[in-house]
Amino acid sequence: MTRALPVLAALCALALGACGGEGSGEATGAEGAAAGFPARIDQQLGEVTIEDRPTRVVALDYPSADAAIALGVVPVGMYDVTYLEGGVQEWTGVALDGEEPELIDTEGGFPFEAILRLRPDVILATNTYPLISESWDELNAIAPVVGHVDAPGVDTWQQGVRQVAKALGRGPRAERLIADVEASVARVREEHPEFAGKTVSFFNYVAGDGLYVIDDDSDASIEFLRDLGFAGLTDEVARLPGQQGRAQVSAERYPTIDADLILGTSPDPAELEDLERDTLFSRVPAVARGAYVGFGIGPSTAMAFPSVLSVPYAIDELASRLAEALTADAG
Repeated sequence: MTRALPVLAALCALALGACGGEGSGEATGAEGAAAGFPARIDQQLGEVTIEDRPTRVVALDYPSADAAIALGVVPVGMYDVTYLEGGVQEWTGVALDGEEPELIDTEGGFPFEAILRLRPDVILATNTYPLISESWDELNAIAPVVGHVDAPGVDTWQQGVRQVAKALGRGPRAERLIADVEASVARVREEHPEFAGKTVSFFNYVAGDGLYVIDDDSDASIEFLRDLGFAGLTDEVARLPGQQGRAQVSAERYPTIDADLILGTSPDPAELEDLERDTLFSRVPAVARGAYVGFGIGPSTAMAFPSVLSVPYAIDELASRLAEALTADAG
């Protein structure tokens, strides 16, 4: 079940009238059927041309789906978030407002026959894992593929929205959306001057393995927090030895993750609760003074793989909790 999300709801109402309100129907005025077409899409894996404004869209990752939905085009098929009941991120469900695209399971690779059956005019894959380079020819044989500008997981959410908007002929609307989301972020930063200059530490806890701590200061989650005013990682965390931006930290080394504010998540909420009761974890200075925020997979995914819809969701979920944690020991 979805619930009201103030910033996300405001984005939908102000920028679009209603997210997905036009479905795949025809736009009017400057964003009409012929505007901007043929459209040439420049991207890392090779230029593609979209001859006419698409009406049937398939999205192979949720940031691409979010961009299309926010731009007023509900995909006929979209990425199945298989680890979630219902297969749709909470923020995406809010924006779909009852629409039910066919869900495409890509865990075992791209299901080419299932995609072909949907008869797409364009395939959106701006942030797709596995890398679409392995299936580029097969996908483009079905429909033009709109991929990443530089690399999946490297492109900003703004780049992704602009790629999708170019493919759908909705450039002006994309710029309004981007401006609205950036204004929401700036508003939170202004409303919470206590965030300014504060260091952060962010981990994913897996029972038996310990903490997997972000040690890359350019990680998307840390960039999200920096946009809110935070300074980023401590020097000690940034120096932790790790792989692919994550350092594994065992219980005896928990103090190394200390910062002005610690954020934690886990794929299993019960395991996170067990960690929060752990004596060694409770002795980390930030945790001991209440400057710790634990949360589920939704907000952590929203930050790690940001989209035009997930950023407002993350703000709604976290801004007040971060502020409360920073002031927990005040007075």
